Amino acid sequence: MKHSYFKYFLKFRYQLYQSFSDVFPFAMIYAWLAICYNLLISENSFLAETSQWDFYLQGWWLFISQSLSNVLRFLTYFMSAFFVASFIKRDLEHSKADSYLPSLLGFLAVWLTVSKSAQGADGTPLSQPSWLLLIFISLAIILVVRLWRWQSQALAYSGLGIILISIYLISNFLKHFPSFKPEYLLQMSFSDWMGNGPSHLWQVLLWSLLAIFLLIFGFVIPNVLLHPYTELTVVGDNLNAALNQSIDKIPHLFTLYTVKDSFAMFGGVGLILALAIAVFIESRRRSYSPYRRLALWTMIPIIFDQNLPFLLGLPVILQPILLLPMVVTTLIAEGLGALCLQLGWLDPSVYTVPNGTPSLLFGFLASNGDWRYLLVTLVILVLSVLIYLPFVKIALSKEVAHEKTH
Repeated sequence: MKHSYFKYFLKFRYQLYQSFSDVFPFAMIYAWLAICYNLLISENSFLAETSQWDFYLQGWWLFISQSLSNVLRFLTYFMSAFFVASFIKRDLEHSKADSYLPSLLGFLAVWLTVSKSAQGADGTPLSQPSWLLLIFISLAIILVVRLWRWQSQALAYSGLGIILISIYLISNFLKHFPSFKPEYLLQMSFSDWMGNGPSHLWQVLLWSLLAIFLLIFGFVIPNVLLHPYTELTVVGDNLNAALNQSIDKIPHLFTLYTVKDSFAMFGGVGLILALAIAVFIESRRRSYSPYRRLALWTMIPIIFDQNLPFLLGLPVILQPILLLPMVVTTLIAEGLGALCLQLGWLDPSVYTVPNGTPSLLFGFLASNGDWRYLLVTLVILVLSVLIYLPFVKIALSKEVAHEKTH
């Protein structure tokens, strides 16, 4: 019995990771377009805010910017729906069941759901899909097909059709309630829960660990934990104090902005850049060459904080073996950064930076050019890579073994 459950788990895991790999090409397209949008195209891009060129405010350029934003939103919805379709197709083909119509219905169901309800009140799309929710949707559709196909194939397809029609009707009904947007409500709930924002080191550490947990297990990470967030009261208090008095007299030394965003977000939550470097180093063996190519292809997007291709390609999502090194590297990075701030070796990061600023340069720019951040960043990266290496070796060995098995 235990052996059969374990065998089913391995099959499920293999199909899941294969579905992630199916989405990988679209994630790469998304990452490069997002880099162009954040660095060059958007009216709030890095180049727009640093150059102050007038054409960024002209109508024709705003049209280009909005069009690219819509393309990014379309890709987010497409990746969600395509992942579900791929997972359903692989599972049903493995059990020698008809997979075409169920996977198509799964694609349409997810597309309708996310396109109607995923964006926030400001029109912003999901930061990335909620992979755990998409897996549950896939399993629900697979369960319907497997339970009802024993009665008749027509009954199974009728059930899927009823589900699709129900989702369509519900999504259209929700259009009459513009404020009901699950993604927007999730973001607002986290902001309300956080209040003015953490102002003690232990609070910053707890929020950082929560972000790692959400990432590893496929949940949506709220923007307040995913990007530098200037809307928190403690961030505004620090900025006002620095502008009115001195940067040495800020009221909140330890915040998400001064600690987490400055020292523990290189490449994303869990210092993904260090993980990618560790994968590149460890995959130098010939048998690991696909992972070496993965690290090379995704390195530039990761440097610019577009890590979705790497998260899917390794994969990082639903890879519990990486939970411990992510926690350890984050604690060390934030602890080392907090120590430097406490001893006065670094000026705290309190100033706003342009959108699209790579996290590697965040502390340097947000501290108004304290070059010592660059040295601390290098030390943190080296330590993090060394911590990741043994875990990456184990993870890659297991992945190669599973691929040979299948």
